[in-house]
Amino acid sequence: MSLPLLNDLEWLLTGHETFVTDYPLSEYLVSDWRERLRALRLAPEPLLGYMSQAKSHFLGTYFEQLFSFAVRQFTDLTLLAEHQQIHDGAKTLGEVDLLAQDRDGRCIQFEVALKFYLHRPDLAPTDWIGPNKNDSLQKKVRHARTHQLEVLSQDDGRIWLESIAKTLGYQRNLMIYGRHFYALNSDPAPILSQPDCHGGWIYLDRLISLAGVLSDLTPAHKPQWITPVIDASETFSIDDHLIQRLTDSFVNDERPALFSCQRQQGLAPRQVFWLFVCPNDW
Repeated sequence: MSLPLLNDLEWLLTGHETFVTDYPLSEYLVSDWRERLRALRLAPEPLLGYMSQAKSHFLGTYFEQLFSFAVRQFTDLTLLAEHQQIHDGAKTLGEVDLLAQDRDGRCIQFEVALKFYLHRPDLAPTDWIGPNKNDSLQKKVRHARTHQLEVLSQDDGRIWLESIAKTLGYQRNLMIYGRHFYALNSDPAPILSQPDCHGGWIYLDRLISLAGVLSDLTPAHKPQWITPVIDASETFSIDDHLIQRLTDSFVNDERPALFSCQRQQGLAPRQVFWLFVCPNDW
């Protein structure tokens, strides 16, 4: 069965697209994880049932729930706690995304996120930014390392950790999954020719320059931002019709529009490519 949910799970398990990974999930996967995934494709009810328990349909919550399922079903980690808030009296110090114990008895704090960052060389060193521009890779990493991953080193965090794992020692693991979107506004050829490049962004007034390079643009609707969902009724070519459609859309919603599309490289099979089209003043 080729459910988008199962494709997203496989993407997470293979871990090919990440910004930061202290210790990859592959270090904890059981040896037969691929067989388990194949079995799940034949009978996906356990995954569907678990994902239905997510507290919201936001992309971040969706990914956290998917990561939780992966840890439970595809690793040899022993899960100890999830989404545990650490308090100092009435003050919340922070939240532990996931706490687990590995096969050697080590306690691991996971800080997990899914991010999509666009490259803006003109903003260096904060040159990888989110579609809304208020988020950046630099800010995310700094906050995770100085705040979220330090919460268990504080007194109340240490007390809680000892009550759960009977230990004060733990390993921090920052895992930021996501996709890099490289700027295509000047000459896109050098970037598009790289086989390991799966995403790019372009201003609306430059979109027509990609007409002979990318095809079958399908709008990506959250949470389907991880692996593509092809809807023939919503597939576009890069032409005046699409440009006008986006021009009208940006009047009421200035957020960049994400598309999955096809990239042709010579005689090679077409590859999936992700494209953010941004308003001209983004």
